[in-house]
Amino acid sequence: MRTLLPLATLVLLAGPTACGPSPTPVAPTGGGEVQVAPAQPAPAGPAYDLSPVAEPADIVGVLRWSNPSATLSSVATCAGLPPTLAESGAQGLFAGVLSELVSPSIDADQLATVVALDAPLHLLVALDDSSKRGNPVAAVSLGLASLERARGALEAGATLTEVKPGMWKVGGKEPSKSSCFLAASAGSTPARLLCGDRDRDVLTLGPYLARTLPTLASEARDLHGELRFVPLSAKYGDMAKQQLRGLPILAQSQLSIDHPGFDRALTDAATAVQGELEALINDASKADIDLRADDQACVSLTAGLELRGQSSWLAGTIADSAKRAGPAPALYWRVPKDSHGAFFDHGSNPAQYEGMLKTLRAMLEGWMEKEKIGKPADRKALASVLSLPLSQATPSVSAHGYPEAPPAGAKAGKATPDELVNSLMGGLVGWNLIGIEAAPDAIVKYLKNAVTAYNTTGLRARLRDIDIDPKELPTVRTVPAPKELGKGSLAVEVQIKGLPDLDAGVVSGSAPKAKPVTATLHVLVMGEDKATWIAFGHDKRDLLRRLAIVKAGAPEAETLASRPGLEALKTGKFPYAGFMTLAPVTRSVQTMLSTLSDAGASPGVLPPEARQFGEALAKLPHKGEGLMFLTTQARGGGSPRVELSFTLSKPVLEDIGALLVAGLQMAGVTKP
Repeated sequence: MRTLLPLATLVLLAGPTACGPSPTPVAPTGGGEVQVAPAQPAPAGPAYDLSPVAEPADIVGVLRWSNPSATLSSVATCAGLPPTLAESGAQGLFAGVLSELVSPSIDADQLATVVALDAPLHLLVALDDSSKRGNPVAAVSLGLASLERARGALEAGATLTEVKPGMWKVGGKEPSKSSCFLAASAGSTPARLLCGDRDRDVLTLGPYLARTLPTLASEARDLHGELRFVPLSAKYGDMAKQQLRGLPILAQSQLSIDHPGFDRALTDAATAVQGELEALINDASKADIDLRADDQACVSLTAGLELRGQSSWLAGTIADSAKRAGPAPALYWRVPKDSHGAFFDHGSNPAQYEGMLKTLRAMLEGWMEKEKIGKPADRKALASVLSLPLSQATPSVSAHGYPEAPPAGAKAGKATPDELVNSLMGGLVGWNLIGIEAAPDAIVKYLKNAVTAYNTTGLRARLRDIDIDPKELPTVRTVPAPKELGKGSLAVEVQIKGLPDLDAGVVSGSAPKAKPVTATLHVLVMGEDKATWIAFGHDKRDLLRRLAIVKAGAPEAETLASRPGLEALKTGKFPYAGFMTLAPVTRSVQTMLSTLSDAGASPGVLPPEARQFGEALAKLPHKGEGLMFLTTQARGGGSPRVELSFTLSKPVLEDIGALLVAGLQMAGVTKP
């Protein structure tokens, strides 16, 4: 497992992002040059027993990559990557996998030329009844285009010892990261390389990996993985529950502060966690992950959790969200059209969280009383922040975006220190909107109470005792709300002091002590009869402009209602869904590069490579604005299930591909 767990992670990451397309099985030529060639039938040889065998007992982990070549080819096509780069990337991927498995004395690059990149890759993990420490058995299986060529590549760096007809142990006393075997195989390839942490792992799982799994029908999913909880629960569930019963006692012995209120709440919290974990042991069925890739839809990744019972808090939460699932609410289509990300949530029952919040409030008040922080009213005011301002499930939406950033160094003239810092802050924070289908009274009251609690003198006085100077904390205060917000509005100003003067070269460490500067952020609340909008960001005028866009009755031309490509969110049934783009990353980096470039008195702040990267960002074919959808689905009933899906469109992958090519050109790996 110490070798195969990082290998599984490598496969999962490589599936959607490797350079593809990978070639069909590759054969070496006389000059050592790697060429693409179709798979050739293996020459006649000894007849080995390749009849199917039964699935090993207590399988808890399964990973199947059906056709690495096809997956990487689809991703490469979507990303617009050159075929030569894709082919070398595919070979490099499997050479990297093999280098993690075989002995350093074996040429992993040479062995990679024998790997059949269009054959399934498998990983299995099973419980081991014979292990006194509970260690599982685990093995990975890679298809090989030729048994004889594989033997030649392996024997060039290690010994091969036949342990049974059609199965050879790779290596003897040579140092190796794992235990590997070469085996004759059924299915589309004549041989497979089987590796695990121990010989026992491969000998236990090898027959199934070589003789049964390769013959199973191909799946519509490019990659599928499962973690099965039922065998784990059957074998270790009772033992785990027994251990969990000591959790409240352990919490009291380690975290008690000898205060009745805190200690009682601590016991309640530990008891609740114990009960939920025991319920999950009973309820959990499996977790799974699926990846699909094709030339049109590009890449879709789905992760799911399935339960087999309804006794846990999680099962109840999933069932509740399934009841509320639906298309995006009307409020969603009022957010700005130029949003770089926008999501909606159909809400959840606040009663499900009240018990947790009540316990946390009791612990916070108890701790402050023990430490003699503030008066009872002050402590209660601060603890009240750990509450929900609404008493029923309420749909909400959120959106965010960033200002257009000029190329690094493009701004004319010299910016002031305050302008530099505030520009950088604006590029990092951007603008943010939250819309809630509820009248503003309760929300405004909650925010005012939070500001009051933050500024309570009795609470702040003790901060010095824990080495925090209250004067160094951000200043948070309510200020007169702009008249454009109307009645029931609120404005909060946040000032962050003591930031470095970028123009003086503080970031490069080469300048004398400079006068600190201050950045200001704004929170604006606009209320309507049945909706509340909260805006947060650096540019107050821009926030007011965006609040005018979302106001009821405003024209739809600047809202999501007029943005194409979001049709799925109008018809699907989702508890939570939305889209995002790469723009938050690309714009933030561009703003940072532009700001540091404007700090003309700071030589060395912005190296040439950073400027080149900024230029590459400015030349992205889709400017980082391609859509990535994040959606959830849920079902209740006897087997609750929740799924999270992430979809990358062609424009997103084309931007990623352009950045990859630019990075390789900067590194001198490829020519412009």
